[in-house]
Amino acid sequence: MANGDSNDQVILRLQVEQADVASLRDAYAKMQAISPTDNRSWVYWAGYHGFPNYYCWHHGRTGANGTQFAYNLFLPWHRAYLVYWEHVARDQNARAALSWWDWTTQTGVPEVFAQPVLDAGRENPLFSGPTPDMPDDPPRRTRRWPGDPAALPAPSRIDAILDLTSFEDFQTQIEDVHDDVHGWTGGVNPDSPGQGGDMGVIVSAAFDPLFWAHHCMIDRLWYLWQLRQGVTNIPPAYLRLPLAPFKYTVAQVLDINQLGYEYASSAMVRG
Repeated sequence: MANGDSNDQVILRLQVEQADVASLRDAYAKMQAISPTDNRSWVYWAGYHGFPNYYCWHHGRTGANGTQFAYNLFLPWHRAYLVYWEHVARDQNARAALSWWDWTTQTGVPEVFAQPVLDAGRENPLFSGPTPDMPDDPPRRTRRWPGDPAALPAPSRIDAILDLTSFEDFQTQIEDVHDDVHGWTGGVNPDSPGQGGDMGVIVSAAFDPLFWAHHCMIDRLWYLWQLRQGVTNIPPAYLRLPLAPFKYTVAQVLDINQLGYEYASSAMVRG
């Protein structure tokens, strides 16, 4: 099992359209085929976010009951989560790497995540993922009904957020954007308005393969903000806080190079 340690090889995370999608698809297919109780499986690791573990941080809350804290570990916690997830995927295919979905292009869900089936009728493991047996919701594949691409965040909105100098202000506003994209992606079943997509709810969002491309984009934006405003630009009181259940503290996830990965250059970085 991967343990989240960095190694001598720096993983380059690319935009979905430039990424090695075949290797990621292969890794995801293998993870999805493993028994949910196995600690190499899709369901096991996706379950760290929402059901059944609820370790994730959102707006200063964590846990199944949404315990409120005076601080918010949304960005550091999800960065640690992505590192562990990526290592688990690479255990299945050593060439696999997370890729980021640039929703600011306002073109909708990337084609490789939007195709239900591949050649010869094979199920596309990037289109949906398996869910566990949840209360009143037996095991199934994830669902999504994305909205109008024009409603996705515009580049101008993101650029203004990247100009914020306070980490807490930046985190609050980028988390609001994150929420909007989750809601847009999950959407609502037009044939059954009471049924929403999995990306729209914490309980099952991480079982959708698109969750990882979305959060890779959020992590990339934090990295771009760090390039502008400083890698260690974060309140000192945050530094020693643990990112349970992962072995990292906040201080240990600030520098992505120390975590063993890098993002491709972006036009959003100003000289």
